[in-house]
Amino acid sequence: MPPKERVKIVEVGPRDGLQNLSVHVDTRGKISLIKQLAACGIREMQIGSFVSPKAIPQFKDIREVIAGILDLKGITLTAMVPNLQGLRDALKSGIRNLVFFFSVSRLHNLHNVKQTPEESIESLKIIKRELSFNPDTDISVALATVFGCPFELQVKVEDILRYVEAVAAIGVGRVTLCDTVGFGNPKLVEQITRACMEKFPEIHFGVHFHNTRGLGLANTLKAYETGIRSFESSIGGLGGCPFAPGASGNVATEDMVFMFNEMAVETGISVQKLL
Repeated sequence: MPPKERVKIVEVGPRDGLQNLSVHVDTRGKISLIKQLAACGIREMQIGSFVSPKAIPQFKDIREVIAGILDLKGITLTAMVPNLQGLRDALKSGIRNLVFFFSVSRLHNLHNVKQTPEESIESLKIIKRELSFNPDTDISVALATVFGCPFELQVKVEDILRYVEAVAAIGVGRVTLCDTVGFGNPKLVEQITRACMEKFPEIHFGVHFHNTRGLGLANTLKAYETGIRSFESSIGGLGGCPFAPGASGNVATEDMVFMFNEMAVETGISVQKLL
């Protein structure tokens, strides 16, 4: 009997799911959530962002949260960093796997991180250089507004490929294509993921979809059919970007796991425990 197809599901609930909440989730609550998700079989999880508490107050206690979860075994814990200071803070806290984020949309990137995409690429170069002095560390890139932007609407495929090329030239081997506000549709997902995978076969691509228009799972399935094997999701469909008007929740982890289970695609995650 041939081995089952397998996908990696990256849980982003503790980061993307909580960042937009109007109420602060206390430190113990965050630690409990992360540990319960890990017990479901999740093997990679974004636990927060090293950003200014003024920008996203939800993560003002990220160091205390990390201190409470570093004893977890068999799971890769990642955190988002926007700049060199964020990287240094993350490393001091014990996080070794980082995610650098920027947008292919100039206006969204200016709203989000106060830089142009070109300036963000220069920041990534500095961060990658810093990581060369820190063994056993890794960084991937989350590329935002790939499938549409609330400020510029459609994004050109050639711009996406140009930024992926810049990221690859810096030495980053993993890129997540993010539908930050849920503007994507299956046809567009196929076009963009196929173009990226064909031009950059050396890059491991993942996807991140929002369910703004009810197309999150349809887009997930199309990305899978195109060859993507890494997917981000959020428990309960929580999530949204504070700097992207109109963004609603992510694809729910439990829905994604159920879909792949029904397709006989292995996730390693128990949908019963998630529920």
